Amino acid sequence: MRRFHIDLGLICLLVGCANLTCDKNVKESIVRANQGVNLAKAKAYGAAEKELETAVTLDPRNHFAAFNLGQVYSDQSKWDKAADAFAKAVKEIPDEAMYRYRLARALYESDKLDTAQTEFEEAIKLNNRLFKAHWYLGRIYYRQDKPQDAAKSWSEACRLNPGFGKPFVDLGKLYYSWDKLDEAARVLSQGAMYTRDPEDLTNVYYYLGMTYDAQKLYDKAAEAYLNAIQAKRENVEARLQAGLSYAAKGDKENAKKYLQEFLKMGGGQNQFNITVATERLGKLAWE
Repeated sequence: MRRFHIDLGLICLLVGCANLTCDKNVKESIVRANQGVNLAKAKAYGAAEKELETAVTLDPRNHFAAFNLGQVYSDQSKWDKAADAFAKAVKEIPDEAMYRYRLARALYESDKLDTAQTEFEEAIKLNNRLFKAHWYLGRIYYRQDKPQDAAKSWSEACRLNPGFGKPFVDLGKLYYSWDKLDEAARVLSQGAMYTRDPEDLTNVYYYLGMTYDAQKLYDKAAEAYLNAIQAKRENVEARLQAGLSYAAKGDKENAKKYLQEFLKMGGGQNQFNITVATERLGKLAWE
């Protein structure tokens, strides 16, 4: 069977049907699919859906049309419909890893974990380098109360793409919950070295700070929280934790600075944390 290799984020245009035996419906399906792709690129999702749905109806074997229809649904978080569309693509080309991955992702987002697990595992069999498939699979294992399997999947995702920070965060939090603080610090420190996305990086540094706090390494904890703030200025919780770390190490000036910043930013609308910050500031005033 012919293999098709599809880039994760790419919506593929179809070529014209030049074969003399290509019937009218197949030709029309290709035309509609191409129109749907162009509409999707323009983010005219409603019109794109209609064209791609028509393309699939005209030629149920048009797996590119089904795949693109799944992409359009995914872009709108219509996960059940996306899963149905990707399933049609998989039916036609069952050994395309990207088709399997996209189907698995849609099933995961639809909270159909058992079938999502099967599809992620199939995608990985076809292409073991699908690092996001390993990450999602780890999340499924974790929700199934299989933390050891989750740790293996997240470790593999970290190995395959160190620039992808989410598995570093999840694995670090898992080690933290097991009170394996040295392992947590090691994983999160590695994540801090390579993670590219600011949202992931701020989380990596935040949980690294939490790990250092648990080890009573307050200098390192405060530094990690400041790095979390640098990665994302809106990280309110990092300001609270930085203030508490500075207070624990006896740096009253910086403790007050970050606790006050936390409160000025609304305290993340978390009344418990607001109370903690307010009380700690009160104690600092008397120390």
